[in-house]
Amino acid sequence: MRFPGYPEILSDVRIYVARWLVIELPEAVEDGELLDNVRLLATELATNAIKHTISGRWRKGSFRVRMWLSAEQVRVEVMDQGWWSGPRLRDDPDKTSGRGLRILAAVATRWGVKRRWLGRTVWFELPIQFPPAEHPADLESPSRPGSLPPSAAATSTPSP
Repeated sequence: MRFPGYPEILSDVRIYVARWLVIELPEAVEDGELLDNVRLLATELATNAIKHTISGRWRKGSFRVRMWLSAEQVRVEVMDQGWWSGPRLRDDPDKTSGRGLRILAAVATRWGVKRRWLGRTVWFELPIQFPPAEHPADLESPSRPGSLPPSAAATSTPSP
C-alpha cells in the first residue's frame, strides 16, 4: 500500500497493518500484544520515512508498506525514498525523540535495512505464537450444515 508522506497519514498506517493482519490471520484478534507491536513498529518506521527522508520532505513524497505472513512470523517492510545510508541508532538521553529504532530493536525478533536504487527498505519480523490447532472434528461449529452440537454428537447413536 502506498501512503503520501505527511504525518497525518500515520493513523491510516496503523489501521492498515492491523486490518491486514486480522484479515490474513483472524487469530491475531486474540493476541493483543501482536497487534499492538505490529501497529507500534509500523508507525515507527513510517514516522522515520516521513521525518528523515524525501518521502516526507518532498511535496509528492510517499512511502510503501508491505506485509507477509508465514506460519511462524509476520514481516512488515516500509520502503521510503531515503538515502543509501542506513538509519542510525541514537543514544542521547536528553533528546525527546530518536528512540524509534531502539524500540524496534527491543520488540522485533529481527529487523534490518535493504538498500535500493532509489531509497531503502526497513523491515521487521514478529513471531506468531498461537497454541497448536485442535483436531479438526473438535472445531466443527453447530451452525455448519450437517454438524451436531458437541453434546448431541456425544449422546447420539448411529442408526442401524
